Amino acid sequence: MQTPNVIASDLDGTLLGPDHQLTERTRKALVAAREHGFAIVAVTARTPYGVANLPGLMELVDTAICANGAIFCQPEGGDIRILRSIPLPVARKVSETLTELLPGAAFAVETGTGIVGEGPYQELVNSPNWDFADSLEGVFDRAERVVKIKLYHPERTGDDMAAAVAGADLSELDMCHWGDFGMLDFNAPGVNKATGLEIWCTEHGYGPEDVVAFGDMPNDAPMLSWAGRSYAVGDAHPETLAAATDRAKSNAEDGVAQVIEGLIEAARSVA
Repeated sequence: MQTPNVIASDLDGTLLGPDHQLTERTRKALVAAREHGFAIVAVTARTPYGVANLPGLMELVDTAICANGAIFCQPEGGDIRILRSIPLPVARKVSETLTELLPGAAFAVETGTGIVGEGPYQELVNSPNWDFADSLEGVFDRAERVVKIKLYHPERTGDDMAAAVAGADLSELDMCHWGDFGMLDFNAPGVNKATGLEIWCTEHGYGPEDVVAFGDMPNDAPMLSWAGRSYAVGDAHPETLAAATDRAKSNAEDGVAQVIEGLIEAARSVA
């Protein structure tokens, strides 16, 4: 198999350590990879500001693909490009359906520049980029744009929530979940980590055969299936394991860094 040109990685649970920061080994591996000509792409469910706030990351990536593939964020200047959003009437209709299927769940809407969420999210987040409303209607009243719908339930798993909405009319929105953690994300139809990464690669002259990708959760599975080579890290979700071509050590063991170090050695051997 050819040496890849693009390293694409999920962040939390994958590239970042258990403390959600870059470890020194991973930082050194990314620096070395860039020196050897690899393009580095972060592909994450995080918002652009959630990525920008990670110390030392943006200076090491060529771009950050955020919101599960819906937003491109450039390292220099932090400029964002929204690929596709959800029409507000569609978002309202889908949210009404989800409210019936998952009573007790709390909603949030990512706008591209911030997030508006219902009250229960205040227990999860501490960020100046969040705004809170007392009701779902209040959330939509404050959201000028809907890039992604987030749905959180403190007493259910993501797997269970996904099963509960299976078969419902959700206007073909692209859905992903987090396994044991009780959250669902909804993007516009056809927007996911794979399509976002494919768009970026096409714009820069790369194909799937040029990409090695890393992930751990179901939202990473489309990207891992698309990439020519892919690694499920650590105790990845079964959907992620099924999508990947290979396995890597966990983020606690710098699994991505270990693979990158091997790629650099392979690149040196053919130089």
